[in-house]
Amino acid sequence: MNSNRQKFRLTFAAAAVLLAFIAFFAVSMFDNWHGARVDMTSDRLFTMSPAAVEILEGLQVPVQVKLYITPGDKMPTQLRTLERDITEQMRNFEEVADGMLEFAVHYPQDDEEMQNNLAAKGIRPFQVQSIDKDEIGVKLIWSAMTIAYKDKPEEVIPQLLPQSLAGLEQDIIGPVQRLTREKTPRVAVFGPKKDIDQQLAMMYLQQGMQPPPPQEQFGRVAELLGQGHYEAVPVDITATSPIPEDIDALIVMGMAPMNERQVYEINRVLRRGTPVVMAVQPHEYGYSPAQGGGWTISGQPLDTGLEPMLAAFGLTVSEDHFFDSSMETIDLPREQNLGGLRVQMREPVKVPMQIRVTETQMDQDSALVNRIGALFYLWGTPIELDATKLAAASLATTELMHSSPNCWQEAFAPGPILSTMIDPAGKQMLGPQPLAVLVEGVFPDAFADREVPAWPSAEGEDPAAAAAAGPDADAAPVVPQPGKLVLLGSAKMFDDNIIAASQNALLLLNAVDYLAGSRELLSIRAKTLTQRVIRPVEANEKLMWRIFAVLLVPVALAVFGFVRAGIRRRDAAAYRARSQRSGAQH
Repeated sequence: MNSNRQKFRLTFAAAAVLLAFIAFFAVSMFDNWHGARVDMTSDRLFTMSPAAVEILEGLQVPVQVKLYITPGDKMPTQLRTLERDITEQMRNFEEVADGMLEFAVHYPQDDEEMQNNLAAKGIRPFQVQSIDKDEIGVKLIWSAMTIAYKDKPEEVIPQLLPQSLAGLEQDIIGPVQRLTREKTPRVAVFGPKKDIDQQLAMMYLQQGMQPPPPQEQFGRVAELLGQGHYEAVPVDITATSPIPEDIDALIVMGMAPMNERQVYEINRVLRRGTPVVMAVQPHEYGYSPAQGGGWTISGQPLDTGLEPMLAAFGLTVSEDHFFDSSMETIDLPREQNLGGLRVQMREPVKVPMQIRVTETQMDQDSALVNRIGALFYLWGTPIELDATKLAAASLATTELMHSSPNCWQEAFAPGPILSTMIDPAGKQMLGPQPLAVLVEGVFPDAFADREVPAWPSAEGEDPAAAAAAGPDADAAPVVPQPGKLVLLGSAKMFDDNIIAASQNALLLLNAVDYLAGSRELLSIRAKTLTQRVIRPVEANEKLMWRIFAVLLVPVALAVFGFVRAGIRRRDAAAYRARSQRSGAQH
């Protein structure tokens, strides 16, 4: 017995030593091997897109990418794998680039000279929360990246955190694509400024002061284009501020009256094949607190002047009130009297002209919108398509997104909106209506057989001097070329106060990427995490799910109890029967 036990111990010890040796050998051999990874995210966030592969494979001169990061052992617990995660992705990029992307990791934590150099580039350490054992504190860490190409200014990513990993491909490939392309795309932006309220202007004048100048409404569009690596060119479309000939795309925010010459110039841009993003706002609304509570909403028409040109193409942005049961809530300031003290509070307002467009209403086959989760289509209206005119002009249209089926229209009239108009009860629902379309083809001349409109003179300017200052369009006839137009029935969704709502900014950037020739970036950006929203649920459906959620567990328990009781009763009866038979035999 003792001999067997001793043999077993020796065998066990020998096996343990052998396994330890094999493990040590395997670690030494395969330490530098790349492990297999499976991307199980629904958006394939960690799988390199074909566009990124194409850009990396096309590099002709090495791109230097440097990661400046605090060593893992000095990182907070939740960030200790950050360097490894970033490095793994960068090694993939290196492999695809075949030596044309050089990646290196630097630790500036204890290197004062490196820290000074980084500070000159705008890279500084930043604070993050740390949890060490039971203590919560704050740590100062480094985690930044630079991308350099030839002698061009370095691109800097000032902060990299775990939540940045999903968009790391876009953060790296975007600058690489921008640095290596020969020319930065130029996008002209026409966004009218908002005049100051006339009553307020009169108050300034009565006090001997000059009213403030008109305010920017679409200033953030230029910032957005800058973030997307485009050169934004603001234009007023006047004799002294014309649309440049060498632009790659034009953005038109139709939210103020335009003169005939401005429309003529936009028509010329379309005819020469330059792509255009055009957002047309047929009317806007003003909200004022009602005396008895609630809000009074008044509509004001906006005649942009673009309507005749669009009608010549076969396109009309509806001018009627447009209401949709899929709506957003906005908060508006309201002054209230609390015990003699006037306090300004914010009050939620939810009305059906504040339209929400969800993922299911987007064209999932279009790269323009297929990864957008939600949009705030504020005060927008549908686009009516004249199939006869479109066919006559050989223009092809693609619907990019539509309204919900539960939408309705009312004839527009300036002034307050009646409560019966926004109440869906008794209304005939129109079904899904197109809210944005892509139009492709050679656009017709909406000013054919007409004289070229003259440039109107600015206030206080000599008309002859204005005409002489700008280029004469008559001298440069347009050679018609196939072009593209993205038309939306809402410009308000892109103004400075709304563009950050939902994913409105992403839609505009996608449209520019698609039209201005950077579709590689569009496909890479589409990999960012999709913002998904819960679809609108009807009241009956809500009630059904509520009953289901409340009753599911009790009903399941009751059914289980009845079944269990029945089984036990049957077993007991069988046991009694067996006992009786056994007693009878004895």
